[in-house]
Amino acid sequence: MPPALRRLVESVTDSHAVTAEHPRPGDTRPSLWEVKAPGGERWFGKLHADAKLHQREVNAYQKWTSALGSDRAPGLVAADARTRTILVTAVPGRGLDALRLPSEQERAAYEQAGALLARFHTAAVDGSAPVAAEEPWDEAVARLLERTAPYVPGHDLALVRALAGEAPPQLPQVSQHGDYMPRNWMWDETEQRLRIIDFERSEPRPAVYRDFSRLRYRILCHRPDLDAAFRHGYGRPLTKEEQTACQAYGATDALDSLAWGIKHRDIALVDEAHTMLENLRREIDKSAWGGRRT
Repeated sequence: MPPALRRLVESVTDSHAVTAEHPRPGDTRPSLWEVKAPGGERWFGKLHADAKLHQREVNAYQKWTSALGSDRAPGLVAADARTRTILVTAVPGRGLDALRLPSEQERAAYEQAGALLARFHTAAVDGSAPVAAEEPWDEAVARLLERTAPYVPGHDLALVRALAGEAPPQLPQVSQHGDYMPRNWMWDETEQRLRIIDFERSEPRPAVYRDFSRLRYRILCHRPDLDAAFRHGYGRPLTKEEQTACQAYGATDALDSLAWGIKHRDIALVDEAHTMLENLRREIDKSAWGGRRT
């Protein structure tokens, strides 16, 4: 455990034991450390890669995670902005991506995921959190295409250029999770209950910026059963404007993820980015042939 994180733990309790280190993929993501606290409680400690990630996660725990409901997310134990360290409680269950559930249970988990996301998206309606500053869309896309050109085939660049050629429609800002994927959904098979973790990418954004676009083009496009369960839990379909924005955000996210995964040797992320691009291509082809967009 890094000294800064150990000092944070010791600021809370004199009695603890580090029980496990959980490495994360990529060469820039620090490990998580599991700590046994007094009374047998489990905590997780993290040292964030930069100040922005730290600020986002602390803000989410202080202001937004309560909207999920009682016992649906970890609780904040301690944090130190100077050392970018954070300590949170553990929640029961295992990441849904690591489980092979019966179909009925899997659909139930996705329905709960949709319902919890709907709650989380309402947490920032008071407008108290600062809106993320953005550079002009066309400039951001041009920089992304230039930066990723050495890593990405020409036909994928052309796809992204076509889908992101115009800025997405202006949409309401919500408190987005930022990486709302099954790896961050902890499913307790005994309770049949879902909980959400990892809020370091949470910030005010349109709902489709990452939370819908990432899940849609990595998983839901080829799992209509889970798509239906998730949408039922969320409580409403996407608007036409959100569907258009979802494609543009999904395309740029896929390209950025692909380049990052290649650069940082994160093979799983590279595979996910390829899946997103292929699903976007299929959706566009289907639309071009008159297929109904879902």
